Amino acid sequence: MRRPASEFRPFAPRARRTIVAILLTFALVSALSAALSIWTTGHSRHRATLLEVAARQRTLAERYVAEVELVRNGQQADPGRTAALLASSARALLDGGTAPAVAGDDDETALSAVTDPQARAQLMQEQRLVTDLSKTGRALLAKRSVSSVPLTAHERIAATDPVQRVRVLAALTSNVALNAARTIAQQTDRNITSSIRLQVALGIGGLAVSLLLAWALIATTRRQTSLFRSLVTSSTDLVLVFGRGGCRYVSQSVVSMLGRPEAELHGSGFDRFVHEDDRTALEAARETGKPRELVLRVRNASGQWRHLEAHLTDLRTDRDVHGVVLNARDISERVALEQELTRQAQRDSFGSQLTEALEMADEEEATYDIVERAMVEVSPVSPMELLLSDSSRANLERSAVSVAGAPGCPVQSPFSCVAVRRGSPVVFESSEALNACPKLRDRPSGPCSAVCVPVSFMGRSLGVLHATGPEGEPLDSQQVAQLTTLATQAGARIGTVRAFERTQLQASTDSLTGLVNRRMLERQLRGLLRQGRPFALAVADLDRFKQLNDKHGHEAGDRALRMFAHIARSSLRDEDTVARWGGEEFMFAFPDLDRHQATSVLERVRANLAESMSGDHPVFTASFGVTDSTRGETLDELVRLADIGLYAAKEAGRDRITISETLPDGPGLTVVSEKPPDADDKQRPHRARPAFHEAANEDDPHVSGLEIR
Repeated sequence: MRRPASEFRPFAPRARRTIVAILLTFALVSALSAALSIWTTGHSRHRATLLEVAARQRTLAERYVAEVELVRNGQQADPGRTAALLASSARALLDGGTAPAVAGDDDETALSAVTDPQARAQLMQEQRLVTDLSKTGRALLAKRSVSSVPLTAHERIAATDPVQRVRVLAALTSNVALNAARTIAQQTDRNITSSIRLQVALGIGGLAVSLLLAWALIATTRRQTSLFRSLVTSSTDLVLVFGRGGCRYVSQSVVSMLGRPEAELHGSGFDRFVHEDDRTALEAARETGKPRELVLRVRNASGQWRHLEAHLTDLRTDRDVHGVVLNARDISERVALEQELTRQAQRDSFGSQLTEALEMADEEEATYDIVERAMVEVSPVSPMELLLSDSSRANLERSAVSVAGAPGCPVQSPFSCVAVRRGSPVVFESSEALNACPKLRDRPSGPCSAVCVPVSFMGRSLGVLHATGPEGEPLDSQQVAQLTTLATQAGARIGTVRAFERTQLQASTDSLTGLVNRRMLERQLRGLLRQGRPFALAVADLDRFKQLNDKHGHEAGDRALRMFAHIARSSLRDEDTVARWGGEEFMFAFPDLDRHQATSVLERVRANLAESMSGDHPVFTASFGVTDSTRGETLDELVRLADIGLYAAKEAGRDRITISETLPDGPGLTVVSEKPPDADDKQRPHRARPAFHEAANEDDPHVSGLEIR
């Protein structure tokens, strides 16, 4: 006799949940109040140490004056040590650290940095006063003129007597130290007052929330139970819960899929319908909650094996569930399709080779190359083309063409194609037949035959594979089957690559500037070349960037890179792209613009960069080299041309734009914007470069602040 498993009722109302929620609310409020009190007490203890050291500064300032007078009168004293104690204590108060011990006062004390802006300003002023006091005291003892000592705190002292001047500085130091101590104390009082108010608010809020829970949870329990029961029972997801006694719960979707009564599936009943090769894995998952992903085969009432793709959630420690939850979906159709494709690939050597080739394609452009080679394998004399939808999924673009040429199908959108609408290959014996596709008629080359195969990925249309031939002589059944295999596998690979690229978005951007990186821009540019879409290309380089790093540090260099990236991105059109090419070098792409039109956009970048040179940021400029897609045939040639223009701009004095017309064996540089060369540039010998002529002259940019060469 099989012991029946206890029934699992996940939606049964339980009043104890309301009580637990109220208790948890009170516990949370109490814990927050206790934590806040502990934090406030500990913070106040640290504040007391800060106050003690801040107040000690006043005593040290007075001691310093007394010791200076003793030394001046020929007696034994060490005002230098007192000055050092003043300076060390001031630094510890401002930036944190260890305050030095003072004889007769206290020991070394570890301090945290003061964060209050007002107190920090007072401590910085105190630090400057300590410096002025120490320098004035040393000048007095050295019998130098104290009036020549520069006062960094900007205080104005009318006293001319040296001793009186030292006393006034000591008094100012004492006064500022007292004010700083008072500010720290006031901030501590405000923190304590805020903590008290917050504790009161937490108490009132916790009580109010508990009362609301007591009313709302009880009032809505039955309604929520009914709602969630309807949602779960109506869901197509397959849900099962396994405990120690076997299956404790099955959703209505499982009952409908298997065609068996619910009671027959409880306990160990569900195991009887699982494939014997999968039972061991199911038992292990039921006992350990692992693996998280599982594929099972179960037999329904009709004797069919259904494939379930399951996700396991281990809720054995949950006091209400006490089991492993299995959420599954029926993937039988997908498995059947995969098996059929596998069998077909095994029978057809073309399919096998195509599969291996596509597996090695890591980028979409590589997939297009494989498709073009595969078209030749199908038929080297038949014009073929692969049309894929763009990002809007409303337009078709030619992505691959066979060596025999493109059929030139005028279909513009995916669902304007009859093959896409039908979801299966379509063969037309003659373009003039009554049932032929209207897009095939009235072609300049005359009547033809055609084969159209839809390209899709996981049920979503990607485009169409189109081939034509002589009228009445369409591709044979074997070639149609090969085209179908090509469309199916290419669609799967393209869809997979696109999905992978979406998940790798962070890898396509530069972490410092937020711009797209070199690899992403190269992909966009190669796409423009493949589409035959004109564009301008520019290379930019920050002038004397190494000197900026050497003189101001790498943080200033990083700020300069981020600043240039922000200005460039905000100055471009929506369709333009700027990428960090590497180091301090950037690359611009201007679709549908030529090299002359692109200079107008780059001039805006230069102007905005010059206007942004304000504040304490070091001034820097940039040089640009420009070309366009009419000047070269490959991306490498265009990049070389832009680099030649950039090199010429650097050699001509930097902070300018130079158009590069041809590679170095011909004339080809046009300077369209420049500033006069620096004096040091005039003295430096130049290497030979292609000749250039002035296309436009502009006034020199006027900047203020520190200029980076």
